Amino acid sequence: MKTKITGRYVVGFDDQKNEHVIYRNGEVVFEGDTIVHVGPGYQGSVDRTIDASRCLVSPGLINMHALMDAGIHPFLLDNEKKRGMYRPESWVMAPGEPPVFTPEEVRAAAEHTFLSMLRSGVTTFCGITAMVFKRWDDPVWEPEVYAETAVRYGLRAYLSHHFRAGAQYVKPDGSPGWVWDEKRGFRGLERNIEFVKAFHGRFQGRIRGLLFPYTTDQVTPDLLKATREAATELGVGIRMHFAQSEFELAQISERSKGMTPVEYLEDLEFLGPDVMLTHALYGRGYQGGPWMSDEELATLARHQVTVTNCPWIYSMRGGYLMSLSRYHEAGVNVCLGTDTQPDDILREMRWGAMMGKAALGSANTATAKEVFNAVTVNAAKYLGRQDIGRLAPGAKADITVVDLDRPALSAQHDPIRSLVYFASMADVKQVLIGGRLMVDDFACPSVDEAEVSRAAQSVSEKVKKTLVDWDRSGSTEEEFFPPSFEMR
Repeated sequence: MKTKITGRYVVGFDDQKNEHVIYRNGEVVFEGDTIVHVGPGYQGSVDRTIDASRCLVSPGLINMHALMDAGIHPFLLDNEKKRGMYRPESWVMAPGEPPVFTPEEVRAAAEHTFLSMLRSGVTTFCGITAMVFKRWDDPVWEPEVYAETAVRYGLRAYLSHHFRAGAQYVKPDGSPGWVWDEKRGFRGLERNIEFVKAFHGRFQGRIRGLLFPYTTDQVTPDLLKATREAATELGVGIRMHFAQSEFELAQISERSKGMTPVEYLEDLEFLGPDVMLTHALYGRGYQGGPWMSDEELATLARHQVTVTNCPWIYSMRGGYLMSLSRYHEAGVNVCLGTDTQPDDILREMRWGAMMGKAALGSANTATAKEVFNAVTVNAAKYLGRQDIGRLAPGAKADITVVDLDRPALSAQHDPIRSLVYFASMADVKQVLIGGRLMVDDFACPSVDEAEVSRAAQSVSEKVKKTLVDWDRSGSTEEEFFPPSFEMR
């Protein structure tokens, strides 16, 4: 079946200029799951027409660090991390590594996050889970639950079995401790490899695999080297949390005789175009702060490494990336991810732009163009895809339609700036993935959204109870997580 979408603005792609271009009163035509025309005046016949004549028609957005499970972050809003908020050693070392959440609870949390991704215009994502609730690494059944649920929601997903060789815990006095077990780290790598072999390319190519050593300071040099070799052999990418805290910066320096995380990975010959490093905030220093230096950014660019920024979660903690533009201008491929619930990529675009301007004190940095590229062509570049992140003949019919008649967007002169600075989930009218209408008239027609939200709330209550149970001070739930106002 051939479908035509008519839009007030259509974000096409110019192959010669290798960048997006906007067509006023443009059209997108697709047949099956593939686009056949983008631009003005399609002359052929079609089987149906979708009227988006008051809308922006955009490529489907790509979330490069999407939290799939019930995370800790909502409970940290307006709250510092508390001394007892993390697992004791006995919990980490529990025989048999019993999971906190059942498969049904994992699925419920995933459905909530996948719903929020769709409603914010996402069509492809790279998944992440919170290791704070893992005894060591993922239960062997967990990545398969995410794969099957993502397919049911129509999303394209890049998934992994997360692994590590060291796990942190909190001692009774509140100080951090480490448990190291490289054997379990290699077991996790093997499980990740097995998942990739079993699922990469399945479900008509909607599910693909990446290797995921969880955090730079939680894996050993030998495990990193083995991961590098496995990725090359399998032909898949590597992603990792990286340089995300000053604590990690100090840990790597101590273990590597003074190197920063960038210098450490280069010394291990780990870096390359198939590596995506998430956060990448801290390093040798910049403008008097502990940020990445110009030399470190040049190193990342030289090795064609991708950096994914998650601005909202770091602003919540009082931190920030020293401007998306600075990395981009150094030649680093920059993407965006959410890393929290709800997985609202539109919010991340806005915060990426605003925090980038605040970081460098300039209105001309972290522009809407740079932020939009981060969730489209830049993300597709890391994934090695020319068929997503753009609207062009031959690309997949992954399309996001945003209603420009909504109150926040109606007084606009540039549709990309309106999208970045003012749009929200409530403005996403339609989302198509491979030509399938997954969001229509501002809702997911195949999903009971209220029931999904209720099930996720039940899982969230278990998250809160788990955190309170870890506390050694005997605080009540309300003392541990004080409400904004007295609750009566």
